[in-house]
Amino acid sequence: MIAIPEMTFLDSGGFVNQPPVSHRHYRGRNQLETTTGTWETPQSIPNDSPFWDDMFLRSLRSGVDAAKRTSKPALFVWVLMAFIAVCYYMVPSARGVFSALSAFQAHLGVWFSTFGMGLAVGIIVETVKVFMSEEKRWTRANSGNALFNFAVFSLMGYVQYYRYEFQESYFGVGTSWKVLVSKVLFDQFVWTVLIANPYQTIAYLWKNEKFHWSAVTKQMFPFKPFWGTKMLPVLVSNWAFWIPMASLVYCFPSDLQIPLSILAITIWVLVLSVLTTAKRS
Repeated sequence: MIAIPEMTFLDSGGFVNQPPVSHRHYRGRNQLETTTGTWETPQSIPNDSPFWDDMFLRSLRSGVDAAKRTSKPALFVWVLMAFIAVCYYMVPSARGVFSALSAFQAHLGVWFSTFGMGLAVGIIVETVKVFMSEEKRWTRANSGNALFNFAVFSLMGYVQYYRYEFQESYFGVGTSWKVLVSKVLFDQFVWTVLIANPYQTIAYLWKNEKFHWSAVTKQMFPFKPFWGTKMLPVLVSNWAFWIPMASLVYCFPSDLQIPLSILAITIWVLVLSVLTTAKRS
């Protein structure tokens, strides 16, 4: 599914401030080695790269902490989507609404997913944030946020349409355990890990660096600490919400999965936006 880097309660560097879990010694450039070089050819002293276990444990704690902070709104969205599933399967009068939604998506095709995702996460969420603020005034910054989120998530929605088609052709259709588990595993541990999480993390880092790509590349390389300290915490918090949510979404028929995934992420971001705004107030 989709992660929202801005909503994981990470600091500006993409990392929750926590004390280090280890007191290992790292060699800096201002520390000389025991063996000295010649005067003419001074030795270069490299920095030690972070230990994997330290980096993984700290990132895991950051992601888990973000997930704990959003556990109540996450539970609200899960219950709401479960209620929608019950209405679909148990309330015959609700079938008309779902049929109309399915027909509308079939009519628009890929553009339903593209513009639906962009409008939901970009325009609607930013509008609610302005409405919930004390000033209740749309500023230039709100326009920039709305346009950026619209572009980022429209592209994500476009790709998502074809990803769902691929999953149906490869894993099959229906709600059997085999199909359901296969789709959730591919969604969360292939698509999210390899594409969605890197794409959104780098995109928001680019925005935070005022769209200076050179500043982004400086943070991305070496890639090991970048992945461990910036991408991994977001990935962990994303799993905490989207693994249960993806399981609910894939319980619906194929023609309703994209609309309901858009609805889920819209409600999720709206709830977090309202809570964040209320906390600041």
